[in-house]
Amino acid sequence: MEQKEIVAEEKVIDKSTGVGILIVDQRQVYMAKLLEERGYRLITWDLREGQMPRGKDPIWCAGVLILPVPVSRVQDLARLEQCLIMHRYDIKMCIGGAFPQELKELLDQYEIPWMDVLTDSGVAMKNAIATAEGCIAELSRLMPVNIEDANIIVMGFGNCGKPIAEKLYCMGAHVSVVARSEKALSMAHYFGFMDYPMDAAIPYTEADAIINTIPALVITKKEIDLLHEDAVVLDIASAPGGCDSAYCKEKHVPYKLALGLPGLYCPKTSAMILLEAMPFGYKPDREKWKS
Repeated sequence: MEQKEIVAEEKVIDKSTGVGILIVDQRQVYMAKLLEERGYRLITWDLREGQMPRGKDPIWCAGVLILPVPVSRVQDLARLEQCLIMHRYDIKMCIGGAFPQELKELLDQYEIPWMDVLTDSGVAMKNAIATAEGCIAELSRLMPVNIEDANIIVMGFGNCGKPIAEKLYCMGAHVSVVARSEKALSMAHYFGFMDYPMDAAIPYTEADAIINTIPALVITKKEIDLLHEDAVVLDIASAPGGCDSAYCKEKHVPYKLALGLPGLYCPKTSAMILLEAMPFGYKPDREKWKS
């Protein structure tokens, strides 16, 4: 049985169990506040203010350790691994997102239960909405023209590409979708978007903006050379992105790799989404907002 399956069988964590949170953005700040309001004992360490906690710092003795989402935002992974090994008998559960393979193997080796919240389908779907809203905010700052009536190409039509395309369409943009799979193309066509396979004659020359969600190099020199002088490229694919950023700079094409958008633009909502996937029994009270 894999470690994730063991974790999935855990009941709600008792409030007498201390919770340690490594903070890298406002999501963890809100997470700590929400758990504290529900009676959990919190130990926090803000990585934005300095280095990783040392092995003797009390955060490692918390029964539950909440790591950043993704875990790779911990820059000193070597110290993290050392501290986890040192306190393997204190830590009852380690929670985070997108664990590096090496860290998963280490946790399994030392029998430290762990949970990857990004494997939860509900988290992926809800986070995609937050990502889409943040993406549009970034696009508004990057583009020299209005979103309404702009020609925008969305690369990819998965969890993130779909809500981005939908929201842009609702704002009056002319949206084209480029995707690799027949299923994604069929879905884009069903929703009324112009749909193009990767090898088609894609109208890059008419684009005011390209938004890439595909974690592979799909915007190369060839595509960049076709863009007009005011076109911009916004890349939200996981680092290093899916665009030749160096060539964008050389050609003076405005480009931004925008990662961690939920943590920047809607951290409280994102914290609530993540907490719902964790074994704290957290359920936000939305009934009072219903008419």
